[in-house]
Amino acid sequence: MIKSGFSEYNSVKFKNSEGVYVWLENVKIEEIYYLGNLAENGNSQKILINNVIDWMIIENGRLIGGYTIRHYRDTLDDEAKNNFDIDFGVKIDDGNDFFKPDSSTPEGAIIKIENYYSNNDLKGVISCKDFEMEAKNLLEERGAIITTEIKNKISEALKSSLIETFQSNEFPNFENIERCFTLVEEKQDQRLIEEKVIYQNGNFTFNKLWYGDLKTEIGKF
Repeated sequence: MIKSGFSEYNSVKFKNSEGVYVWLENVKIEEIYYLGNLAENGNSQKILINNVIDWMIIENGRLIGGYTIRHYRDTLDDEAKNNFDIDFGVKIDDGNDFFKPDSSTPEGAIIKIENYYSNNDLKGVISCKDFEMEAKNLLEERGAIITTEIKNKISEALKSSLIETFQSNEFPNFENIERCFTLVEEKQDQRLIEEKVIYQNGNFTFNKLWYGDLKTEIGKF
């Protein structure tokens, strides 16, 4: 957004030479640096892009990003949270999380597979899914005995079900939505992510998704 000339408020957070986290406002990009003005005194400063630990944009009176702010706000009781919102003067909703649609993060992998769903790309969806892991998780959730034969049968059934869904033109569409993610559980090489999908009409749904080994398996609830 900054590269495209975003004109509303923007800032990035980093640790200064005194070990204090501060915000740099009205940011511009200069090679591998952010150039802007310090929020506390307006002094100009240049920092390495890789040193940024948070970012914030205010668009149409709404906070986008600002994850450390959201984390602090979540620690407050209802009255303190109300007062914080009044003082902050900006709408803080569930947010719209931004991740690169690739396998470098669990959230990005989820967005990647949802893009394939939206494009009706069966091959792409299959490339993201680990049916054996999904089968194993289903068996574990039900307390069933896990054998290679049973796991393989369920794995094939899951794949067949996906193909049937595609052939019936029933792939979900994730265009023009907003997302926010929450880490629910971690085990070994997997993470359970809760995704809140927010539609343009204000309705929302929740997806519960396991991520592991650069693969994504989808299980909605």
